[in-house]
Amino acid sequence: MSETVTMNRVFSILADRHSVNILKMAYSGFKASSTSYVGNLSKKQFYVRLKRLRDSGLIEKRDGLYITTTFGSLICNGHVKTMEEMLASYWSLKAVDVLKARQDFPLQQKESVIGEIIQSSTLKGMVNTTHLTGFAVVKDYNKLIIEVIKLMDLAQKEVFLATRYHDPNFSKLMFKRISEGVTMHLLDSLPESINIESRLNAVLRTPPNKETFDMVNNIIRSSRFDLKKGDLMQSFMVVDGRMVCYETTNYTNPEEFTLAISHYDDPYLAQRFISYFKKLAADAPVPKLLASVREK
Repeated sequence: MSETVTMNRVFSILADRHSVNILKMAYSGFKASSTSYVGNLSKKQFYVRLKRLRDSGLIEKRDGLYITTTFGSLICNGHVKTMEEMLASYWSLKAVDVLKARQDFPLQQKESVIGEIIQSSTLKGMVNTTHLTGFAVVKDYNKLIIEVIKLMDLAQKEVFLATRYHDPNFSKLMFKRISEGVTMHLLDSLPESINIESRLNAVLRTPPNKETFDMVNNIIRSSRFDLKKGDLMQSFMVVDGRMVCYETTNYTNPEEFTLAISHYDDPYLAQRFISYFKKLAADAPVPKLLASVREK
């Protein structure tokens, strides 16, 4: 391997159909001769592509045969063949997109029909309904902060947030989104000294500037701001009824962050978490600050 292998380099090779065909030949092994390749290539064009595949670590020469390396086999089997199967089921995937966009289908019925579409296509061996929803696994707390800030920034209408953590950058963005018209349902499980009510009170007592005071003053009076106190074992957030980020619990040490999972387009899961939020919030107390303001 004489050159640095990057994602861009690999994709540039896969963008050339002749290089892909040579890679597929090498997956089974072939002797070094341009006559082995069936296609409209000159001898020079064939060997230029073969060299590029070797330099990128996708193909090697072994016992007189050109054969894929472990890396090349993974690319060929995990990407090229997978792409071919996906293209063969292109219209099935389009049907899934049309169904997901329908508003007149119950969520569970959508999941059932999507499952049937997958089972009747060439995709059933490599994909399920979960794979059709983009998701990410977050194993580091600092990356979790980045993740929830990203989701909050994407919010357009309504957020359900049950939290046992505090980050000043996230809080700042959250209050900004409320002031911009996003409805926020909050279940706060932080200690009294740093919970949301205490921080709001601190701003009202000693505001850093008039703009911040006015923003907080308007928020606590807004019908779009719903705050209650909770007792949570894990945090989760639902954005606009389709994006969900939830924390898993470390049962040996419940106070410690373990990992979180984000689903970027899963209305069914979002509704399940919204129902869970409403159940937790049903008997949760309203902070004194909001209760006193709204009684007036």
